[in-house]
Amino acid sequence: MKRVIPFVAGLVLLIAPLGGQERANRGGGTAQQPKPAPRIGNPGTVVQQLMRMTPEQRERALEKLPPERQARIREQLQRFDSLPKAEQERRLRLAEMFANLPPEKQDLVRRQIKAFNELPEDRRRIVGPAFQRLRRLPEAERQAVMARRAFQNRFTPAEQQMLADLSENLPPATGELPRP
Repeated sequence: MKRVIPFVAGLVLLIAPLGGQERANRGGGTAQQPKPAPRIGNPGTVVQQLMRMTPEQRERALEKLPPERQARIREQLQRFDSLPKAEQERRLRLAEMFANLPPEKQDLVRRQIKAFNELPEDRRRIVGPAFQRLRRLPEAERQAVMARRAFQNRFTPAEQQMLADLSENLPPATGELPRP
């Protein structure tokens, strides 16, 4: 369980931006330099445990960590604390859903997130939005999309497996539920 909580924290804090990136891409482009492709997860953080603590409890826990790690975690917590309450709760629910996956599924998700983060930036820009779309689909519809020739031509076999594993095992990134 202790291994799950740090991973889930990073997952919660870093998956949600993928949904925002997808919305930004649809919202019309500008002449600005594109942001780097988003990454998923950060299994090395303890933010999940700290998110539910009072500020005093957080400080006591953070004091036990090296200064560099304290600074990184404080930055993540500050970002989390600045979110609207509804978004904080949504992210906490996402973390709890992940924590309820069986250990082998959690390991699979961790491996696939690592593989996603190791993709070249141009591929992350393509695979990330596809992941967001797929994870919102019901299982049968998701399988139908992934069986299409266009899908198979667009993604490598490793990317297809990554998309299948992640979209099957991670809940939707937005507050909405999968379509029935």
